[in-house]
Amino acid sequence: MTLYDGFLMRNSLNDDGTVPSPGYPYYSPDIIAHSQVDSPGTFFSENYASDPNQPVQLGSRLNPVYVRARNLSENTLSGYFISVFRAKPSLFLRPSEWSGNPLRTDSGATSVALPPAVAPGEVGVGRDHFRINAIDSDLFCCVAMVSPTQHPTIPTDFATYSAYILWARNNQNVCGRNLNLVRDYANRSFERIDTFSNPSTTDEVPTLFQVEVSTELPDGATFGLQCVPLGVSTNWRVGDARKRTASGITPAGFNGTVTTWVRLPAGTTWPPGASVDTSVWVGMEADDPAAAFATPLEELGVTREEVVGLPESGRLVRLGNCETLFESSASPR
Repeated sequence: MTLYDGFLMRNSLNDDGTVPSPGYPYYSPDIIAHSQVDSPGTFFSENYASDPNQPVQLGSRLNPVYVRARNLSENTLSGYFISVFRAKPSLFLRPSEWSGNPLRTDSGATSVALPPAVAPGEVGVGRDHFRINAIDSDLFCCVAMVSPTQHPTIPTDFATYSAYILWARNNQNVCGRNLNLVRDYANRSFERIDTFSNPSTTDEVPTLFQVEVSTELPDGATFGLQCVPLGVSTNWRVGDARKRTASGITPAGFNGTVTTWVRLPAGTTWPPGASVDTSVWVGMEADDPAAAFATPLEELGVTREEVVGLPESGRLVRLGNCETLFESSASPR
């Protein structure tokens, strides 16, 4: 096992910096929306093993966002910065969706410095925090990058899914948080619209979606997924199964949205801890370099025939995910 040689920003709590990454959900615990704390360097290094994120206050332009990274190299690292960018919920986060939307500090800076010297194995917490405006924008998904400069090098949009997957799996100084925390949601019907696109202008791509709802949701609830251009439109009952899949063909050059929805039975409310997660896998040939990261069909609970358009030699590789977690203001964190 090889670990990343530099500052790690995790995509999930299970992310240990292995290179290449085996692939994690984009729930980074290192991009942290949290009420202001007195000593962030101490507070966020001591709780590194947890995810201290709090729901963004929708009526505020001043939500603090803290960042942290762990030094996995054998040397003390100095002079590094972290930048954070925001985007709409997306199952395929193209750089053009977020590169032009940096978070800023109170002074207007688009990056924060890590401590002057971070020893091997130590956690460095940004010496300042960003602000996220929840009134003027609905962009709550984030991408963060550690860089030796105040302005990181951001790749242009990738020409193929494969190119994106290889970049994401081999750069552990980049992380994403596609997890949206919702507090005291009042409506029984919920919809989340995630952007989705096919970077190839010539090739259509077999695509598998998986929607998973948590055990907190009552059996009478229904949930589903819709993306008409891909031929996907579903309606499932929670009592039958809490994890379901649907497949379709993503047309060449497609640039649209995927809607995930949940409806609660009459007389019920969203239980604290309830969640709905949508993940997407894309098909590619076995000789594609990114096929090394394929998920076995049996692990996904599908047969080859159930994945529309997947050839005999095709593989499914995880591309991205979005999750919404419902919380109550009465629940302790």
